[in-house]
Order: sequence, then C-alpha cells, then structure tokens
Amino acid sequence: MTPKYEITRIAHPKFPWMHRIRALRDVREDVRAGDLGGFVQSERNLSQEGTCWIADNAIAAEEACVSGHSLLSDNAWACGHAAIFDRAIVSGNAVLDGGVFVAAGRIRDHAYIGGNAEIFASRVTGEAPVISESASVYGEVRGRVEIHGRTVILPGSKIDNPTTDIFHIYPERIVVKKPFGEKLCVLSPPMAEKGQQKQKSRFPSR
Repeated sequence: MTPKYEITRIAHPKFPWMHRIRALRDVREDVRAGDLGGFVQSERNLSQEGTCWIADNAIAAEEACVSGHSLLSDNAWACGHAAIFDRAIVSGNAVLDGGVFVAAGRIRDHAYIGGNAEIFASRVTGEAPVISESASVYGEVRGRVEIHGRTVILPGSKIDNPTTDIFHIYPERIVVKKPFGEKLCVLSPPMAEKGQQKQKSRFPSR
C-alpha cells in the first residue's frame, strides 16, 4: 500500500525531536495530498492505513498510536502507550497518557484520560461517550455518557450505559436526560472525588 503520509523536517518549536507530517495522498475529506498535519515522534505514532490523522498542532509521542478512522487535532496530546482507534476524536487541549484505549466518542477541551482508562461505544446502542471541560478519566466509560467539569472517574470504576438516555455526570450530581426531554437529577455524587487534582502530563507546559 502506498504510504499516506511522510514525516517532514519541520520540527516542533519546543520539542525538536517531534516533526510535522505531510499527506502524500488524499486521506479524508478535509485532508488532501500535500496538506501538513500535526507532530509525531516516529512513524509508529500514526498508522499508514485507514483515514486516521493527526491535525493542526496535535502531538503523538513515545509509543502512542493513532489508527483506524480516528482523529487527533487542535492542541491535543497522546503519549505513553495511548491507543486511539476506530472513530474516536480527540481535540482541544485534551491529553491522553499511560495505557489508555480510546475507541469511540469525543475527548475535548482540557480533559485528561490516564492510567489504564478505556473509552468505548456501547455494545447495545453504539452510542459513545463525550469527555469534556476538565474531567479526568482513569476507569472505563461506555455508551451515551457525558462527563463534565472537574469530575474524576477513578481507577477501577466502570460506567456502562446500554440505554439511549444521556447520563450527564458532574462532580456533585448526575443528570439523566431521556429521549423525550424529561430530566432526572440524581443528587448522590458519581464515582469521583470532589477537589481531586488531575494528574499532570510528563511533558512541560506548552
């Protein structure tokens, strides 16, 4: 198969061992031959197969791998042994670190996915999570779950929503939104600790 990208000599201004990629052929609707992408440390960080891509100023480093039809964009980072695959979208200033698996959904804003976290679509509905704002996930999240604010999903925790309802998880409450518009507020806190600080990336501040 013809390679879909090459690693250029355009180095990252802060991390000179990282270099921009350039598309050698049309990769996806918004990535055409000749377009520059984000930064990689080596070819192992982005598969030459599928429509996966690293865009803008996003970075994939160390043993992190972007594959399938996934997208790493904006200023997002993937490092450690993070795996982004299938149709996952990671954007904003999100950080993925450790041995995480992100196979579906959207990770955005300043969200942090670390440890051995797993983000998957529901096996029943096919719906996928949205992790946003400054939420941190170290456990497993599946299905139509939206995690907000500074919520922390602790290691060993599992949230699996096999329904079409939307579970909105905040640091101090859970709101369930049903397809016909009714909301049910659960006042007890989710599997998170109020005020727990998000683990910082090993990389220096951008």
